[in-house]
Amino acid sequence: MDLNLQLLLLYGTISATLAKYVFVKSKTSWTDAQTNCQAKFTDMAPINNENDQTLIQELAAGSTAYIWFGLQRNMTDTTKWLWSGGGEVTWFNWESGQPDGTGSQNFGILVNFKWHDADDKLSGFSFCFSVHVVRQEKTWEEALKHCRKHYQDLATISSETELMLIQKELDKDVSTEHVWMGLHFLSGEWAWLDGQVREYEVWGSENKPECPTKTCGALVVNKEIKQWNAHDCQEKLHFICY
Repeated sequence: MDLNLQLLLLYGTISATLAKYVFVKSKTSWTDAQTNCQAKFTDMAPINNENDQTLIQELAAGSTAYIWFGLQRNMTDTTKWLWSGGGEVTWFNWESGQPDGTGSQNFGILVNFKWHDADDKLSGFSFCFSVHVVRQEKTWEEALKHCRKHYQDLATISSETELMLIQKELDKDVSTEHVWMGLHFLSGEWAWLDGQVREYEVWGSENKPECPTKTCGALVVNKEIKQWNAHDCQEKLHFICY
């Protein structure tokens, strides 16, 4: 591998993952927070795992306010919860005794960073999810440099919900058939640039290549086909940034 590319890859830090979240410090209801997130960013923020929970706490460190995030009750089966951007919730961080609400307590709020159910009338800060689709055709390395210059990094995808949110942005305009993301084969394994553990993977029909000649990951632009594939890093594609 080219030495300059190795150095570029090593530059990636957890700050790239932090960039997918936006902490909005204006108090609103959950519904108004959702409207704001969808208008200015992508949607309200999902919290998919312990890593996401840690990132949220880092961004809002020191805050004692109530903080809305993208959790809402499934009104067709009130024992289940959904994300604002789509997808069923599979990981939870409820406070002891929560959820305890009935009736209108149908939304998720952070209280000292533990999850509580709450009424929409409550007022709180909020977390949004933000992803950027860049419709310029670049090689994987060129895309990486562009993301780090203008945003933070090429995007990682840590859950089905995040994939759905990215597809939502891709649907807004025409893109290349595949788009670059922050997945690269490095030191004998596929890895996300920000170091996240690959808990969520959706490789295409070719499955995950173990000794690939094509070493860059690209997402299929089709909301009906949730998958990514290995591509030649010199292809010129559109790309997604955090």
